[in-house]
Amino acid sequence: MIVQIVGFLVLSVIWTISRIRPLLADHKHKEAAIYGSLMGIAAILGSLLLARVEIPSVIIPFNLAFEPLGKVILKH
Repeated sequence: MIVQIVGFLVLSVIWTISRIRPLLADHKHKEAAIYGSLMGIAAILGSLLLARVEIPSVIIPFNLAFEPLGKVILKH
């Protein structure tokens, strides 16, 4: 499993560098930073998924925020 994770990370880094270089050559520094950040997040999440780590759902914060509001609306 470690070999798969390392291979995934190496391929992700190579892919990211190959896609960021043309952006930097065109002086698109903001786009390169955003792309690099998104790919970094994707590499971290992908490696966690390959390691079969349970990742919490992104719905939970929305549930906590909007559930009381929904209950108030339904009471009326």
